Amino acid sequence: MKVTLRLKILLIVSLMLTSVILISFVTLKEIQVETNSQLYLVSDIEYKIDMLSSKLWLLQEYHDQDALEQTRIAHEELKRLLQQALFSQRNKNVIAANLKRMNDNIGVLLNLSQQDLESQVSHGITSPSGMLSARYNMTLQSMNEDLWKLEKLAIQDSELSQRKILASVILLMVVGSAVVLTLTLLTLKTFNTNLNALTIGIKDLAKGNLNSRIEVKDTDELSVLAEQFNLMKRSLEETTVKKDQLQLEVERQTKELQHQREEFEHLANHDSLTKLYSRSAFEEQMNTALARCSRTKQSAALLFIDLDRFKAINDCHGHAAGDLVLVEVAEKLLQTVRSSDIIARIGGDEFIIWLEPIENATQVMTVIRKLTEQFALPIQYEDISLLVNASIGVSFFPIDATELSSLLKVADENMYKAKEVDGTTFQFTDKATRGLTNIKMA
Repeated sequence: MKVTLRLKILLIVSLMLTSVILISFVTLKEIQVETNSQLYLVSDIEYKIDMLSSKLWLLQEYHDQDALEQTRIAHEELKRLLQQALFSQRNKNVIAANLKRMNDNIGVLLNLSQQDLESQVSHGITSPSGMLSARYNMTLQSMNEDLWKLEKLAIQDSELSQRKILASVILLMVVGSAVVLTLTLLTLKTFNTNLNALTIGIKDLAKGNLNSRIEVKDTDELSVLAEQFNLMKRSLEETTVKKDQLQLEVERQTKELQHQREEFEHLANHDSLTKLYSRSAFEEQMNTALARCSRTKQSAALLFIDLDRFKAINDCHGHAAGDLVLVEVAEKLLQTVRSSDIIARIGGDEFIIWLEPIENATQVMTVIRKLTEQFALPIQYEDISLLVNASIGVSFFPIDATELSSLLKVADENMYKAKEVDGTTFQFTDKATRGLTNIKMA
């Protein structure tokens, strides 16, 4: 298995484990909220039952109409609360329904208590009021028992759900950790084995031993590198007979590798068509330039150049004509600015010029005037003369901004304003225009 594939698997597994943890936290939070909601509801029911119990005690103690009315009010409040009590589990709803039924029984008993008050019979343990008190007490005791069961079920369900989630998370974490650990150990072993083999091969090569070979056991990237190293040694062995010849061959290949490295570095930092700085190289150069300007308190200008009618040239005359235009434009830019200034191609027909240092506004205007003159000259393609205009947006350091992203944004916005006018035009910000009224910028 290739090292890059292992690293991708490690990344995927890590993301999965992170997602599982986040989902489990969210689920536990939802369970907690639901449990708290159920416990709050049970607590409200318990409070209403206690209120009803206290009112029933007053009714049994005083046997008057006022106590009965207060008891009815407490009964109605409990009834309304029980009608709203809904749970997600069937067994809890059964208990809630039983509480409703017993509360309805208390309502019936209250009607009997009304009749008992009107009859004015004697009170005693065997009297109707005594029997009603006993039934009240039994009903309230049953309601309290069911309420305790309801509260216990809510806690047990929450605990069971949390245990299931935690068990699942632990299982997934163990499996995922095992996969990550296994892949990590295998990758580390592959690196150590192949790097040790490459180190030995390089040491043998340094001693002039061209007969040894690196043993290739896998098909990963390092094994491919080892195979290429073997091919290089075999090539050296076949073409080298004497020590002097070996030295010459080593020097030749070393110079070739150095040349290739320089070419790769140049390709990485420069646009392949125009040979100007690429966007990434431009940003790297700009970071250094901005730090230098901040340190030396110097002013600078950034010109964002976008070619007009370039798409029409591509569409009418083909990409070869478009490529020629880009090359010629790059040459015009190089001829216009100083060798110390930075020029880059950051897009299809977008260029950037960094002018540093700038003593006054006249220098910027001089460069723009030269650019305008250059763009006024036609570009010859076969037997066709091509004319290309440019829209130039300008931003100034430090008048407009002090960071690269902000400078680019200001220059880009000014470029689009310049596009509103035909021909090769430029645009400053109002802020920069006011700041440039003083000829000295720094």
